[in-house]
Amino acid sequence: MSEENQITYELLQEKDLEQTINCLADVFTSAEPVFTALKITPSEFYPLAETICQKAVEDGLSLVAKDSATSQVAGVIISEDLSTELSAQMYKNLPQKFEICFQLLKELHEQYENQKKVFIGKVFHLFMLAAKEQYRNKKIGNNLLEKNLKIASQKGFSAAIVEASGKISQHICRKYGFEDRFSIDYQTYEYKGIKVFEEIKEHQSCILMEKILSSL
Repeated sequence: MSEENQITYELLQEKDLEQTINCLADVFTSAEPVFTALKITPSEFYPLAETICQKAVEDGLSLVAKDSATSQVAGVIISEDLSTELSAQMYKNLPQKFEICFQLLKELHEQYENQKKVFIGKVFHLFMLAAKEQYRNKKIGNNLLEKNLKIASQKGFSAAIVEASGKISQHICRKYGFEDRFSIDYQTYEYKGIKVFEEIKEHQSCILMEKILSSL
């Protein structure tokens, strides 16, 4: 556990599940370009966030940021070993529009996997990063990412990847040494012949980024 600027950072635990799930559902459906473009609601996102967070508790690789005064969850970073990603079965009961998100990520990952055939080592997957709007002047996203990367190095991961879908997350990741590997342009991307992300104007593309880690 560590504290900075009245924010405490600690591993995601069972006791914080409900608040963390709600944090992800609220932030991703209001601020993440792909989910807002698809008009996914917090109630639609909740079952996915619940599944992801429950697995994250078991994995022990994710962090929460909590208001030191109130113990309220202010932000979260969800990470996993790339070799233990959620299976497709876990997505099967979600609304069909989620399939568009997963297809986008699948195409990025396929490009990465083709490149990674000569890569030896464990890959740390930074899956989701969220900070509540009222706390965004406290650099919670930066701190969560930095502390999570330290965990990855301590656990012996050789590289970290992230799918950064917006300008802010892309900027933060580059600041911490991530490099662009593959990208998909929102204006030209098609799902079943339809340009599903045409309305995303502020952000150009979803980028799979990678950082080579050194063990601590």
